Amino acid sequence: MIGYYYIIVTYIFYRRNTTLSFNHTYADSVFINGYIYTANTSDTVCEAIAIADGYIIATGNTQEIQQYVNQNTLITDLQGKAMIPGIIDSHLHPFWGGLQLSGCHLNYESLTIEQTLERVQNHLDKDMFIGENDWLQVRAWLRQGMIPSGTDITRSDLDSLRTCRPVILFSNDCHTLVANSRALELFGLDHNTPEPTDGKIGRNADGSLNGILEDAPAMRAFDSIPGINHQQAVVIAENVQKVLNRQGVTTVMDARALNIQFDAFSELSQQDKLTMRVLGAREITPDDAPTLDAIPNAVAAMKAFAQKYTDTTWQPKPGIAIKHTKFFIDGVLHMPIMTASLLSPYLENRGTEEQPNWVASDRYGDLYYPNEVLTGLVTAVSQEGFHPHMHTVAEGAIEVSLNAIETMRNHLGDKDIRPALVHNELAAPHQYKRFAELKTIASLSFQWAGMTQELMDDDKKIIGEQRFAELEPIAKFIDAGAKVAFGSDWPIDPLNEWYDFKVAMTRQISANSPRLNTDRNLTITEVLRAATIDAAYAVGCEDSIGSIEVGKFADVIILDRNPFLINAEQIEHVTVLSTVVGGKCVFSRSE
Repeated sequence: MIGYYYIIVTYIFYRRNTTLSFNHTYADSVFINGYIYTANTSDTVCEAIAIADGYIIATGNTQEIQQYVNQNTLITDLQGKAMIPGIIDSHLHPFWGGLQLSGCHLNYESLTIEQTLERVQNHLDKDMFIGENDWLQVRAWLRQGMIPSGTDITRSDLDSLRTCRPVILFSNDCHTLVANSRALELFGLDHNTPEPTDGKIGRNADGSLNGILEDAPAMRAFDSIPGINHQQAVVIAENVQKVLNRQGVTTVMDARALNIQFDAFSELSQQDKLTMRVLGAREITPDDAPTLDAIPNAVAAMKAFAQKYTDTTWQPKPGIAIKHTKFFIDGVLHMPIMTASLLSPYLENRGTEEQPNWVASDRYGDLYYPNEVLTGLVTAVSQEGFHPHMHTVAEGAIEVSLNAIETMRNHLGDKDIRPALVHNELAAPHQYKRFAELKTIASLSFQWAGMTQELMDDDKKIIGEQRFAELEPIAKFIDAGAKVAFGSDWPIDPLNEWYDFKVAMTRQISANSPRLNTDRNLTITEVLRAATIDAAYAVGCEDSIGSIEVGKFADVIILDRNPFLINAEQIEHVTVLSTVVGGKCVFSRSE
């Protein structure tokens, strides 16, 4: 990977840092007089780095780095500012986020049905599109925030809008889609549509569709909506990477890789306009492999997709790779959906609102793959060298997934596979240690540990006090010896990486909000490692990115304040001044 470079180790120390350098005469650029957190195994801090041909060729103090400077070297004096490795967002949906940046947007607000319809109607009245086939996608809709609690908006509500257009509401968690009658018609869904195995199609008492699609049917319906061509997709992809670069993101792992976005990112790569490294997880659905006999064809199709989009070389210039296979194991934990899989049943109120009586129901949530098929799939994709990337919200889904991973480990021995279970909002106490034992990564969206009192109270009702004590764990995985990787899951929540980091360190939305007292706070070092070197490990790229070390790509960001020297509540106010990918500045706040 490093080619002809030869690494020389010299024993010159700055603070706790061992200076390392390539046998390289001069640098293209150097950064001096900084507070540079390297995220290496010792969490070293140094003062200066040198970069050549997109690689880090030396680290040390400012005086030592001067030997790499000549008349052609660009010198940046950090003047004490902090530099860290670029953020690696190991689970998000960047193209969906790009689509959400335009159009009708409900801004994640808690709204009544009437308020929702008013917002949508106002957009419709001003929209230039009026045709019966011109889709209106309403995004950032907070289903669990509908007022009053437990209310659902349905097809009949959307049909009351003054339009002949197909209209859909797509929830912020991307697990619920509500369609009006015209949209259902274009989706090809009616009362004769069979119930899917990996989600729900909502129905009224008479069997007619109520317009509510949950989990995989919602996502498939959304993916099927026409509306943008290839060139429009390229524009969206280019805008997405600018938005992410401003946050300090240098690498993303698209958690649901489709042709449309990877064709767009490939076009940017060919035009030399790609400004972040793009990895992806290609989904194998229960419909792709309903039986054990169907697994080979499903894996072959996934492998062909990966071969189409994966760059044959991985170099300082940003590239594309498909290294992961996505599996949706269960659904959503919170009311009113409750499709996340539990080991023991959800609770239900058999009393009244005034005198509640929450007791065990017969509802365990949903598992979308037969156990034997899931186990076969995990082993099969791992055999081909792909890392399983598995949506597991609750303990039941975590358990069957860990069992499948254990079988894979027993079958493949020491093969280097990095399975990740994603979300893990509700774990069982015995599962933290299993993550570590099975070398399974906990991929977590830190901001979910910031909850309103209302949401805490609702969750406590449906899972009970004992299970509530395990809600939204982060540090518990680390303390058990498991590796944690950060993933924002954008656009499920607004894109604000530094707010997410703050929540991990406080477990509060704000200083005036209640704290979710189910785990300890993370330290700034734990947070940054989860978003840099440990995320790099999760995406299989820790040899080239994730830390500021000699021989790695020069993916770094400069911050307006030092996150190690401010209190946790201030972390969300950190501003990225510059983002550098492969030695090239792709974002500067001064420009």
